[in-house]
Amino acid sequence: MGRTRKRATKGATMAAVARRAGVSAMTVSNVINNKVSVQPGTREAVLKAIAELDYRPNAAARALASASTLRIGLLHRDQDSALLSAMLVGSLKAASRIGVQLIIQPYNPDTALEDILEFAESGLDGLLLPPPLCEQFSDSGLSARINIPVVAMAPGTSLPDIACVRIDDEAAAFALTSSLIVHGHRRIAFVLLPGTHVGKARLEGYRRALREAGIPEDPDLIWQARPTFSEGLVLAERKLGTAEKPVAQGPFTAIMAGNDDMAAAFVNVALRLGKRIPEDLSITGFDDTPIAIKIWPTLTTVRQPLAEIAEQATELLIAMLRNPSAQGPSAQGAVPRFVDYKLVERASVADVAPE
Repeated sequence: MGRTRKRATKGATMAAVARRAGVSAMTVSNVINNKVSVQPGTREAVLKAIAELDYRPNAAARALASASTLRIGLLHRDQDSALLSAMLVGSLKAASRIGVQLIIQPYNPDTALEDILEFAESGLDGLLLPPPLCEQFSDSGLSARINIPVVAMAPGTSLPDIACVRIDDEAAAFALTSSLIVHGHRRIAFVLLPGTHVGKARLEGYRRALREAGIPEDPDLIWQARPTFSEGLVLAERKLGTAEKPVAQGPFTAIMAGNDDMAAAFVNVALRLGKRIPEDLSITGFDDTPIAIKIWPTLTTVRQPLAEIAEQATELLIAMLRNPSAQGPSAQGAVPRFVDYKLVERASVADVAPE
Protein backbone atom coordinates (compact mmCIF):
# COMPACT_ATOMS: atom_id res chain seq x y z
CA MET A 1 0.00 0.00 0.00
CA GLY A 2 2.88 2.33 0.74
CA ARG A 3 4.58 1.76 -2.62
CA THR A 4 4.96 4.73 -4.92
CA ARG A 5 3.42 4.01 -8.27
CA LYS A 6 5.43 4.68 -11.38
CA ARG A 7 4.40 7.84 -13.20
CA ALA A 8 4.84 8.31 -16.90
CA THR A 9 7.30 11.07 -17.74
CA LYS A 10 6.37 13.84 -20.08
CA GLY A 11 7.02 12.54 -23.57
CA ALA A 12 6.93 13.76 -27.14
CA THR A 13 4.33 16.22 -28.38
CA MET A 14 2.10 16.07 -31.41
CA ALA A 15 4.20 18.86 -32.93
CA ALA A 16 7.34 16.75 -32.52
CA VAL A 17 5.64 13.84 -34.26
CA ALA A 18 4.59 16.17 -37.07
CA ARG A 19 8.16 17.42 -37.53
CA ARG A 20 9.57 13.89 -37.55
CA ALA A 21 7.02 12.72 -40.13
CA GLY A 22 7.25 15.91 -42.22
CA VAL A 23 3.53 16.67 -41.97
CA SER A 24 1.25 19.10 -40.17
CA ALA A 25 -0.05 18.62 -36.64
CA MET A 26 -3.55 18.41 -38.15
CA THR A 27 -2.42 15.41 -40.21
CA VAL A 28 -1.08 13.72 -37.07
CA SER A 29 -4.44 14.37 -35.40
CA ASN A 30 -6.25 12.92 -38.41
CA VAL A 31 -4.15 9.73 -38.20
CA ILE A 32 -4.76 9.39 -34.45
CA ASN A 33 -8.48 9.79 -35.02
CA ASN A 34 -8.62 7.39 -37.97
CA LYS A 35 -9.65 9.91 -40.63
CA VAL A 36 -9.99 8.20 -43.98
CA SER A 37 -8.69 11.25 -45.85
CA VAL A 38 -5.04 10.50 -44.96
CA GLN A 39 -3.01 8.87 -47.73
CA PRO A 40 -1.55 5.43 -46.85
CA GLY A 41 2.06 6.59 -47.24
CA THR A 42 1.48 9.59 -45.01
CA ARG A 43 -0.29 7.44 -42.44
CA GLU A 44 2.66 5.03 -42.34
CA ALA A 45 5.13 7.93 -41.86
CA VAL A 46 3.10 9.29 -38.95
CA LEU A 47 2.75 5.87 -37.30
CA LYS A 48 6.51 5.35 -37.63
CA ALA A 49 7.21 8.76 -36.04
CA ILE A 50 4.79 7.98 -33.18
CA ALA A 51 6.67 4.73 -32.49
CA GLU A 52 10.15 6.27 -32.76
CA LEU A 53 9.28 9.13 -30.40
CA ASP A 54 7.21 6.96 -28.02
CA TYR A 55 4.36 9.45 -28.41
CA ARG A 56 1.30 8.56 -26.34
CA PRO A 57 -1.73 10.01 -28.07
CA ASN A 58 -4.33 8.75 -25.61
CA ALA A 59 -5.20 12.17 -24.16
CA ALA A 60 -5.76 13.75 -27.54
CA ALA A 61 -7.62 10.71 -28.81
CA ARG A 62 -9.94 10.66 -25.80
CA ALA A 63 -10.81 14.31 -26.34
CA LEU A 64 -11.50 13.95 -30.03
CA ALA A 65 -12.91 10.45 -30.42
CA SER A 66 -16.62 9.89 -30.34
CA ALA A 67 -18.28 8.13 -27.46
CA SER A 68 -19.12 5.18 -29.69
CA THR A 69 -15.48 4.46 -30.66
CA LEU A 70 -14.06 1.21 -29.32
CA ARG A 71 -11.17 1.81 -26.91
CA ILE A 72 -8.46 -0.84 -26.60
CA GLY A 73 -5.43 -0.63 -24.33
CA LEU A 74 -1.79 -1.64 -24.71
CA LEU A 75 0.49 -1.92 -21.68
CA HIS A 76 4.26 -1.67 -22.07
CA ARG A 77 7.51 -1.15 -20.20
CA ASP A 78 9.42 2.05 -20.97
CA GLN A 79 12.79 0.35 -21.36
CA ASP A 80 11.56 -2.19 -23.90
CA SER A 81 12.07 0.31 -26.71
CA ALA A 82 12.65 -2.11 -29.60
CA LEU A 83 9.75 -4.30 -28.50
CA LEU A 84 7.49 -1.32 -27.94
CA SER A 85 8.38 0.36 -31.22
CA ALA A 86 7.57 -2.70 -33.32
CA MET A 87 4.41 -3.60 -31.43
CA LEU A 88 3.19 -0.01 -31.37
CA VAL A 89 3.56 0.30 -35.13
CA GLY A 90 1.58 -2.91 -35.68
CA SER A 91 -1.16 -2.07 -33.19
CA LEU A 92 -1.55 1.51 -34.43
CA LYS A 93 -1.68 0.31 -38.03
CA ALA A 94 -4.58 -2.05 -37.30
CA ALA A 95 -6.39 0.37 -34.97
CA SER A 96 -6.12 3.21 -37.47
CA ARG A 97 -7.25 1.08 -40.41
CA ILE A 98 -10.24 -0.41 -38.59
CA GLY A 99 -11.23 2.75 -36.74
CA VAL A 100 -10.70 2.13 -33.03
CA GLN A 101 -8.90 4.11 -30.37
CA LEU A 102 -5.62 2.74 -28.97
CA ILE A 103 -4.71 3.76 -25.42
CA ILE A 104 -1.04 3.22 -24.51
CA GLN A 105 0.16 3.07 -20.91
CA PRO A 106 3.34 1.94 -19.11
CA TYR A 107 3.28 -0.50 -16.24
CA ASN A 108 5.51 -0.96 -13.23
CA PRO A 109 7.08 -4.44 -12.95
CA ASP A 110 6.69 -4.28 -9.17
CA THR A 111 2.92 -3.77 -9.46
CA ALA A 112 2.32 -5.37 -12.85
CA LEU A 113 -0.79 -7.41 -11.99
CA GLU A 114 -2.37 -4.50 -10.13
CA ASP A 115 -1.63 -2.25 -13.10
CA ILE A 116 -3.38 -4.65 -15.47
CA LEU A 117 -6.53 -4.79 -13.33
CA GLU A 118 -6.58 -1.02 -12.87
CA PHE A 119 -6.05 -0.37 -16.59
CA ALA A 120 -8.76 -2.86 -17.55
CA GLU A 121 -11.23 -1.05 -15.28
CA SER A 122 -10.44 2.39 -16.72
CA GLY A 123 -13.14 2.23 -19.38
CA LEU A 124 -11.39 0.04 -21.95
CA ASP A 125 -13.29 -2.31 -24.23
CA GLY A 126 -10.34 -4.69 -24.73
CA LEU A 127 -6.71 -5.16 -23.72
CA LEU A 128 -3.44 -6.15 -25.44
CA LEU A 129 -0.64 -7.61 -23.31
CA PRO A 130 3.00 -7.99 -24.47
CA PRO A 131 5.49 -10.56 -23.20
CA PRO A 132 6.33 -11.47 -20.51
CA LEU A 133 3.42 -9.58 -18.94
CA CYS A 134 0.83 -11.74 -20.71
CA GLU A 135 2.50 -14.90 -19.40
CA GLN A 136 2.68 -13.54 -15.86
CA PHE A 137 -0.99 -12.53 -15.97
CA SER A 138 -2.12 -15.93 -17.26
CA ASP A 139 -0.06 -17.76 -14.63
CA SER A 140 -1.59 -15.60 -11.87
CA GLY A 141 -5.12 -16.89 -12.48
CA LEU A 142 -6.47 -13.34 -12.39
CA SER A 143 -7.97 -13.41 -15.89
CA ALA A 144 -11.38 -14.30 -14.42
CA ARG A 145 -11.42 -10.88 -12.73
CA ILE A 146 -11.32 -9.02 -16.05
CA ASN A 147 -14.62 -8.69 -17.86
CA ILE A 148 -13.17 -7.46 -21.16
CA PRO A 149 -11.44 -9.50 -23.91
CA VAL A 150 -7.66 -9.86 -23.63
CA VAL A 151 -5.20 -10.89 -26.34
CA ALA A 152 -1.58 -11.84 -25.63
CA MET A 153 1.18 -10.83 -28.02
CA ALA A 154 4.17 -13.15 -28.54
CA PRO A 155 4.00 -15.40 -25.46
CA GLY A 156 6.45 -18.29 -25.48
CA THR A 157 3.67 -20.88 -25.24
CA SER A 158 -0.05 -20.92 -25.82
CA LEU A 159 -2.02 -19.65 -22.82
CA PRO A 160 -5.07 -21.59 -21.60
CA ASP A 161 -7.15 -18.57 -20.65
CA ILE A 162 -6.03 -15.85 -23.08
CA ALA A 163 -6.20 -15.74 -26.87
CA CYS A 164 -2.76 -15.10 -28.36
CA VAL A 165 -0.76 -14.44 -31.51
CA ARG A 166 2.76 -15.90 -31.46
CA ILE A 167 5.56 -17.72 -33.22
CA ASP A 168 6.64 -21.24 -32.29
CA ASP A 169 9.55 -20.33 -30.00
CA GLU A 170 10.54 -23.94 -29.42
CA ALA A 171 10.81 -24.61 -33.15
CA ALA A 172 12.64 -21.33 -33.74
CA ALA A 173 15.27 -22.11 -31.09
CA PHE A 174 15.61 -25.62 -32.51
CA ALA A 175 16.25 -24.17 -35.98
CA LEU A 176 18.82 -21.69 -34.66
CA THR A 177 20.67 -24.32 -32.60
CA SER A 178 20.61 -26.74 -35.51
CA SER A 179 22.15 -24.11 -37.80
CA LEU A 180 25.05 -23.69 -35.36
CA ILE A 181 25.51 -27.47 -35.28
CA VAL A 182 25.61 -27.53 -39.09
CA HIS A 183 28.44 -24.97 -38.89
CA GLY A 184 30.36 -27.46 -36.76
CA HIS A 185 29.66 -26.08 -33.29
CA ARG A 186 29.34 -28.63 -30.51
CA ARG A 187 29.91 -26.42 -27.47
CA ILE A 188 27.04 -23.95 -27.64
CA ALA A 189 26.18 -21.68 -24.71
CA PHE A 190 22.51 -20.79 -24.30
CA VAL A 191 21.18 -17.71 -22.46
CA LEU A 192 17.88 -18.49 -20.74
CA LEU A 193 15.36 -15.71 -20.15
CA PRO A 194 14.45 -16.47 -16.52
CA GLY A 195 10.90 -16.90 -15.30
CA THR A 196 9.27 -16.79 -18.75
CA HIS A 197 7.42 -19.21 -21.00
CA VAL A 198 9.58 -17.87 -23.84
CA GLY A 199 12.73 -18.92 -22.01
CA LYS A 200 11.43 -22.42 -21.26
CA ALA A 201 10.21 -22.98 -24.83
CA ARG A 202 13.48 -21.88 -26.39
CA LEU A 203 15.48 -23.96 -23.93
CA GLU A 204 13.51 -27.04 -24.97
CA GLY A 205 14.24 -26.24 -28.64
CA TYR A 206 17.95 -25.94 -27.84
CA ARG A 207 17.92 -29.22 -25.92
CA ARG A 208 16.03 -31.04 -28.66
CA ALA A 209 18.55 -29.94 -31.29
CA LEU A 210 21.42 -31.18 -29.12
CA ARG A 211 19.68 -34.52 -28.51
CA GLU A 212 18.94 -35.10 -32.17
CA ALA A 213 22.57 -34.33 -33.04
CA GLY A 214 23.86 -36.67 -30.32
CA ILE A 215 25.55 -33.83 -28.40
CA PRO A 216 25.54 -34.16 -24.60
CA GLU A 217 24.00 -31.22 -22.78
CA ASP A 218 26.40 -29.31 -20.51
CA PRO A 219 24.54 -27.55 -17.64
CA ASP A 220 27.46 -25.12 -17.30
CA LEU A 221 26.63 -23.75 -20.76
CA ILE A 222 23.09 -22.71 -19.77
CA TRP A 223 23.18 -19.18 -18.38
CA GLN A 224 20.47 -16.78 -17.24
CA ALA A 225 19.92 -13.04 -17.67
CA ARG A 226 17.14 -10.57 -18.45
CA PRO A 227 17.06 -9.63 -22.16
CA THR A 228 18.54 -6.12 -21.96
CA PHE A 229 21.82 -4.68 -23.22
CA SER A 230 22.93 -3.75 -19.70
CA GLU A 231 22.22 -7.24 -18.32
CA GLY A 232 23.97 -8.68 -21.36
CA LEU A 233 27.09 -6.66 -20.57
CA VAL A 234 27.14 -7.98 -17.00
CA LEU A 235 26.77 -11.58 -18.17
CA ALA A 236 29.31 -11.15 -20.99
CA GLU A 237 31.94 -9.74 -18.62
CA ARG A 238 31.29 -12.59 -16.22
CA LYS A 239 31.75 -15.21 -18.93
CA LEU A 240 34.35 -13.50 -21.15
CA GLY A 241 36.10 -11.22 -18.68
CA THR A 242 37.22 -7.58 -18.78
CA ALA A 243 40.36 -5.87 -20.07
CA GLU A 244 41.74 -5.93 -16.52
CA LYS A 245 40.70 -9.53 -15.84
CA PRO A 246 40.26 -11.47 -19.08
CA VAL A 247 38.86 -14.97 -18.79
CA ALA A 248 40.60 -17.81 -20.55
CA GLN A 249 38.70 -19.16 -23.54
CA GLY A 250 35.65 -20.90 -22.11
CA PRO A 251 34.38 -24.33 -23.10
CA PHE A 252 32.19 -22.87 -25.86
CA THR A 253 32.56 -21.79 -29.47
CA ALA A 254 29.14 -20.17 -29.88
CA ILE A 255 26.71 -18.18 -27.73
CA MET A 256 22.94 -18.04 -28.28
CA ALA A 257 21.87 -14.78 -26.64
CA GLY A 258 18.32 -14.19 -25.43
CA ASN A 259 17.71 -11.36 -27.88
CA ASP A 260 19.58 -9.02 -30.24
CA ASP A 261 20.36 -6.41 -27.55
CA MET A 262 22.02 -9.06 -25.41
CA ALA A 263 23.90 -10.45 -28.42
CA ALA A 264 25.17 -6.94 -29.17
CA ALA A 265 26.47 -6.75 -25.59
CA PHE A 266 28.41 -9.99 -26.06
CA VAL A 267 29.87 -8.69 -29.33
CA ASN A 268 30.85 -5.44 -27.57
CA VAL A 269 32.71 -7.21 -24.75
CA ALA A 270 34.33 -9.77 -27.04
CA LEU A 271 35.72 -7.12 -29.39
CA ARG A 272 37.06 -5.07 -26.47
CA LEU A 273 38.93 -8.18 -25.34
CA GLY A 274 40.49 -8.57 -28.78
CA LYS A 275 38.42 -11.56 -29.83
CA ARG A 276 37.49 -11.90 -33.46
CA ILE A 277 33.81 -12.37 -34.25
CA PRO A 278 33.02 -14.87 -35.68
CA GLU A 279 36.47 -16.46 -36.12
CA ASP A 280 37.09 -16.84 -32.37
CA LEU A 281 33.49 -16.85 -31.17
CA SER A 282 30.12 -17.08 -32.95
CA ILE A 283 27.21 -15.11 -31.46
CA THR A 284 23.51 -15.19 -32.34
CA GLY A 285 20.55 -13.06 -31.30
CA PHE A 286 16.78 -13.34 -31.46
CA ASP A 287 13.99 -11.06 -32.83
CA ASP A 288 15.87 -9.37 -35.73
CA THR A 289 15.42 -5.88 -34.31
CA PRO A 290 17.22 -2.91 -35.98
CA ILE A 291 20.39 -3.37 -33.89
CA ALA A 292 20.98 -6.72 -35.60
CA ILE A 293 22.20 -4.95 -38.75
CA LYS A 294 23.58 -1.82 -37.09
CA ILE A 295 26.47 -3.57 -35.33
CA TRP A 296 29.46 -5.31 -36.88
CA PRO A 297 29.50 -8.10 -37.59
CA THR A 298 25.81 -8.21 -38.40
CA LEU A 299 23.91 -10.74 -36.33
CA THR A 300 22.63 -14.13 -37.25
CA THR A 301 19.24 -14.18 -35.54
CA VAL A 302 15.63 -15.34 -35.68
CA ARG A 303 13.21 -12.87 -37.20
CA GLN A 304 10.16 -12.63 -34.97
CA PRO A 305 7.73 -10.32 -36.83
CA LEU A 306 6.66 -8.30 -33.79
CA ALA A 307 4.81 -5.63 -35.78
CA GLU A 308 2.84 -8.31 -37.65
CA ILE A 309 2.10 -10.11 -34.38
CA ALA A 310 0.79 -6.89 -32.83
CA GLU A 311 -1.26 -6.05 -35.91
CA GLN A 312 -2.88 -9.49 -35.98
CA ALA A 313 -3.44 -9.40 -32.21
CA THR A 314 -5.20 -6.05 -32.54
CA GLU A 315 -7.36 -7.37 -35.37
CA LEU A 316 -8.22 -10.45 -33.31
CA LEU A 317 -9.13 -8.34 -30.28
CA ILE A 318 -11.41 -6.12 -32.35
CA ALA A 319 -13.04 -9.19 -33.91
CA MET A 320 -13.68 -10.58 -30.42
CA LEU A 321 -15.28 -7.28 -29.40
CA ARG A 322 -17.54 -7.19 -32.42
CA ASN A 323 -18.28 -10.93 -32.27
CA PRO A 324 -17.71 -12.36 -28.76
CA SER A 325 -17.51 -15.91 -30.10
CA ALA A 326 -14.62 -15.06 -32.46
CA GLN A 327 -11.64 -17.19 -31.36
CA GLY A 328 -11.86 -16.31 -27.70
CA PRO A 329 -11.22 -18.79 -24.86
CA SER A 330 -13.73 -21.62 -24.71
CA ALA A 331 -14.25 -24.72 -22.62
CA GLN A 332 -11.34 -26.23 -24.55
CA GLY A 333 -9.09 -23.22 -23.89
CA ALA A 334 -7.83 -20.40 -26.08
CA VAL A 335 -6.77 -21.32 -29.62
CA PRO A 336 -3.47 -19.62 -30.54
CA ARG A 337 -2.85 -17.92 -33.85
CA PHE A 338 0.65 -18.57 -35.23
CA VAL A 339 2.76 -16.38 -37.51
CA ASP A 340 5.92 -17.52 -39.28
CA TYR A 341 9.42 -16.91 -37.97
CA LYS A 342 12.54 -16.86 -40.16
CA LEU A 343 16.13 -17.87 -39.49
CA VAL A 344 18.32 -15.01 -40.76
CA GLU A 345 21.97 -15.98 -41.25
CA ARG A 346 24.45 -13.10 -41.33
CA ALA A 347 28.10 -12.51 -40.45
CA SER A 348 28.30 -13.37 -36.74
CA VAL A 349 28.59 -17.16 -37.20
CA ALA A 350 31.54 -19.05 -38.68
CA ASP A 351 32.34 -22.67 -39.33
CA VAL A 352 34.52 -24.44 -36.78
CA ALA A 353 36.88 -27.31 -37.50
CA PRO A 354 35.82 -30.77 -36.32
CA GLU A 355 37.24 -31.72 -32.93
